[in-house]
Amino acid sequence: MAGGAQAATFSGLGDLPGGIFWSLGEDVSNDGSTVVGISRTASGNEAFRWTQSGGMVGLGDLSGGEFFSHATGVSADGSTVVGHSGSASSLGSEAFRWTQTGGMVGLGDLPGGDFHSIAYHVSADGSTVVGQGGSASTDAEAFLWTQSGGMVGLGGLPFESHSWAYGVSADGSIVVGSSRTPFGDEAFLWTQSGGMVGLGDFAGGIFASGARRISTDGSTVVGVGSSALGYEAFRWTQSGGMVGLGDLPGGTFDSWGADVSADGSIVVGRSNSALGEEAFVWNETDGMQSLKQVLIDQGIDMTGWTLSRARSVSDDGLTIVGWGTNPSGDFEAWIATLSASSPPPVPSLGPAGMSVLASLLLCIGLVASRLRSRHT
Repeated sequence: MAGGAQAATFSGLGDLPGGIFWSLGEDVSNDGSTVVGISRTASGNEAFRWTQSGGMVGLGDLSGGEFFSHATGVSADGSTVVGHSGSASSLGSEAFRWTQTGGMVGLGDLPGGDFHSIAYHVSADGSTVVGQGGSASTDAEAFLWTQSGGMVGLGGLPFESHSWAYGVSADGSIVVGSSRTPFGDEAFLWTQSGGMVGLGDFAGGIFASGARRISTDGSTVVGVGSSALGYEAFRWTQSGGMVGLGDLPGGTFDSWGADVSADGSIVVGRSNSALGEEAFVWNETDGMQSLKQVLIDQGIDMTGWTLSRARSVSDDGLTIVGWGTNPSGDFEAWIATLSASSPPPVPSLGPAGMSVLASLLLCIGLVASRLRSRHT
């Protein structure tokens, strides 16, 4: 490997004590240091937060109601986690925001309707949360929550109120998700000034699309649409619109985009292949590749592992988390770091080398001078 290269790594994250062995990795912090998800314990399903130094730690749940919690989003530095939990207030679940200092706090629900809310993602600084909640209009309306403004419904695309907010930009100003329309579900992008705008769908197939995540700067959206071939992962930009990413070779045509790097150049998700459901990594140069095969090519022994879904990627596009089946046959969250080769250092010429270089340049100058004199 070239000098200065970062070696690829892969490891399972284990699970929480008690219950059957089972864990799913849902999101990774921007720097790749913190993973959140869900695992099974003796009490029930429980949200977890994992770090390299501390391992997997359960976050508990909201008081009252059935014991369960599920973490789905984490802030840039890993200090704030969001998801949903059973609570005394909710019929099903209540969105929560967890911090290292304050623990797990319920975010409530939208006014009217049955009490039910789920948080899916959080801004870089942990101050803005997006998800869905029951409201007076519908049992599922996209929301945006802030400390100062509380939970605010975002409505839906024209003629419908059903909507789901799955992703938010780093600064909390842009929200993406899916809304019901008279034609089918449609991916949307929401801003305070422009409201909710549909992103359309592919030509062919049924009308169905959904946006899952947005790049740090808000320029690139990823998700899934329906094309003539089937469900297909997409990458959307303001200038290029919705572009399909294809799928892995073999199997039924089916792929879903789950997350995108900070600059929008790398997309991760899952696709059908000849081997079944597989995690993928995509870039413009190499297209869609099996993540497992990429790791094997970079020197990792993946014997016994099946990587089913890639769910999140770090800002630099190198750290990917998800879940799959481990060599023991259990579902397990995992973290993978791809190698990043840096250019080799420029060698030092030293005194002797500089002398040779000077002589060479002098010779080149003399030859050039003689050639010019012959043509004047």
